[in-house]
Amino acid sequence: MTPLALLMVLGFLVTVDVRILAPLLPSISASLAATPGAAGLAMTSYALAYGTGQLVYGPLSDRYGRVAVVRVASLGWSVFTALSALSQTTPQFVATRLLTGACAGAVVPLTLVYIGDTYAYAERQVAIGRFSVVTSAGLAFSAGIGGIVAYYVSWRLMLLAYAALGLVPALLMFAVPPARPALSPDAHGTDTRYSDFLADPRARLVYLAIFLEGALLWGGVTYLGAFATHRLGASQLAVGLLIACFGVGTMVGGALMSPIRRAMSEAALAGVGGLLMALAVLALIPESGWPVFAASMLGLGVGFVGLHTTLQLRATEISPAARGKAFSLFAFFLFAGVSAGTAGLGRLVDRGGDRAMLAIVGTGLGVIGLGTAAVGRRRA
Repeated sequence: MTPLALLMVLGFLVTVDVRILAPLLPSISASLAATPGAAGLAMTSYALAYGTGQLVYGPLSDRYGRVAVVRVASLGWSVFTALSALSQTTPQFVATRLLTGACAGAVVPLTLVYIGDTYAYAERQVAIGRFSVVTSAGLAFSAGIGGIVAYYVSWRLMLLAYAALGLVPALLMFAVPPARPALSPDAHGTDTRYSDFLADPRARLVYLAIFLEGALLWGGVTYLGAFATHRLGASQLAVGLLIACFGVGTMVGGALMSPIRRAMSEAALAGVGGLLMALAVLALIPESGWPVFAASMLGLGVGFVGLHTTLQLRATEISPAARGKAFSLFAFFLFAGVSAGTAGLGRLVDRGGDRAMLAIVGTGLGVIGLGTAAVGRRRA
């Protein structure tokens, strides 16, 4: 298999892992005798470690190559996933998920950096869109299979089997030459400091937007499983299938990226994506049944692709000479946002503020999309 093919397989598996807690959260909470907010701290720790690890993985990949870094990290990720399944207390589970996130953080960001190395800017968003189909399939799979296994078997068995499956591509990565991509950064890029990126006003806007998107979207999605269980009285299986609609929506958006980009500018795509996400989340506030919930998840997924791939595209071009390091800050701010959003919104959910959480998330996502579109029009 080619390096990109293996990176995409690992990207699929890691995406499943990143989102597996949402449909499993009710079962994990019951098993560990914890509230959804307390169990949700496992997502907070995972996201924090995932994001912080970028500050190490980016510079390492600029120096040693994307493949060399991913193959070591993916092996550690598989081991710590298994240890997560064996946790007996909430603190143990939170700690092992932190270590899992620290290893998982190398895969998806460095795959996007690899795409940035090997595709010209004009073709890059379509390539990123194709990769989003892979990661979106992971989102759909995580929600669907997570709900099914939690309903019929056990979340612990789910994570153990998943860890064993992850060993296969992790070991195959060691057979791939660790050579750097053909369009890898030049030697001067390794001297660039993080402060240099943060001193760039355009880069700061990209980092701010991705932090807020992570806090609002993924912070809110973490608790949609518990929300659906409470609102709809749905079983774990039904909740998993409903949340899987989000992954289906992102797959549709990613698959249609090429014709969408021919019909719509980069800025317009970001704005429409943000507004579509806002409408999808706000539609959940009134009392409604499962058809509205499913439709909202589909719309949320399609809108996410429009906004998120635009931010990813801009992040890959912040510094072509030190692309790994520049993109590592992007991933860091994304998961710092996820960590902050999961913790903050979890407190709101535990106090019965489901509707307030949805209002904050929906309104905020619309503002981010319009802001990203406005910046894009000024750049054009």
